[in-house]
Amino acid sequence: MKKSILLTSLILLFLEPGLKAQVADSADVYMITCAPGNASYSIYGHTALRISVRRSEFDNVYNWGIFDFSTPNFVYRFAKGKLDYMLGAYSYKRFLQEYVAEGRSVWSQKLNLTAEEKERLFLLVNENLKPENVKYRYDFFFDNCATRVRDIVAAAATDTVIFPVKKESKTFRELIDPFQKVLPWLDLGADMLLGLQADRKASVADEMFLPMFLRDNFAGSVVVHDGRQEPLTGPLEKVVDIPATPPTQKPWVPQAVFWILFLFVVLMTFVFKRPGLEKVLDFILFLIFSVLAIVLVFTNIFSEHDALHFNLLFLGINILIPVLSVMLVFGKKSVSMSRLALTVSVLWFPVALIAGQGINPALIPLVLTIMVRLFSHCDFGKQV
Repeated sequence: MKKSILLTSLILLFLEPGLKAQVADSADVYMITCAPGNASYSIYGHTALRISVRRSEFDNVYNWGIFDFSTPNFVYRFAKGKLDYMLGAYSYKRFLQEYVAEGRSVWSQKLNLTAEEKERLFLLVNENLKPENVKYRYDFFFDNCATRVRDIVAAAATDTVIFPVKKESKTFRELIDPFQKVLPWLDLGADMLLGLQADRKASVADEMFLPMFLRDNFAGSVVVHDGRQEPLTGPLEKVVDIPATPPTQKPWVPQAVFWILFLFVVLMTFVFKRPGLEKVLDFILFLIFSVLAIVLVFTNIFSEHDALHFNLLFLGINILIPVLSVMLVFGKKSVSMSRLALTVSVLWFPVALIAGQGINPALIPLVLTIMVRLFSHCDFGKQV
């Protein structure tokens, strides 16, 4: 959730084992939360750990959100689920400067850890900084910059960290939706690709994959010390206070665009009925929907992101559409296949509703558009 195209210097914390107890006793550990930004990689916010040693110049941030846009086949590797993120360590001052430059607020929470727990946390951070461990396979819901901090703090606790109890829980899709509204086309793309895994209820621990939820849940968590429950964090402190920039993009735009497209296709199909224009329309629409169908097959079957599997949109935009597209290019027509493709597309609505998959409103006119053109090739009322 934090971009850096340069490999940051990696800093090992404690080189001499005998210094561990001494340093831990004079060190403070903070969880740092950064507000969402306006770029696609930053809209969910960011989390890092800060370790500061009193009466010294040691004040570093440990950031599990480093990735490199110049990675070969970046988009393919991300879609395939094979993109590696890494841990970087650099000065707290430099870290804050980045977020001031980006116009994003930053919060700090001091972690209430004993010297023994801090010592264990330092060992875990050191282990993560080893060359063989510094990279990890990124998973948006289950292994990212926020979950890494959640897990390392919980693992460092001598006894138990108890998260708050909530009466109601949301699905993963519902949790990310408010953050994505600032980029409505990204929101549409995410809803288009996410499968049924994203529609299961997230536990309190699960929802901490989002930095803002991690911040708020840690504020309500307790840690057990010598049989007593104590707050896991101190008061929330806002160290960079920058008002959020109102979104410039309107969330209803994708929906409006696709409803206009749907209306245009309906008029071309049932009102104007000009064969030459319909052929051009078919060529464009079937090509676009063929690409979408192939992408859905890829993400459903070949991606290692579990959240992309069991995506029922592959019914609405199904794999028969690319087959029909090729046939149309060669001037052939299959009424039977068109009817089958239309039937499969119609199934998307009830099946998705019954299964509980979230449907972005903009997807409804999008699927209806290709259904209209499939219907035009079905020759209903004529003998096949």
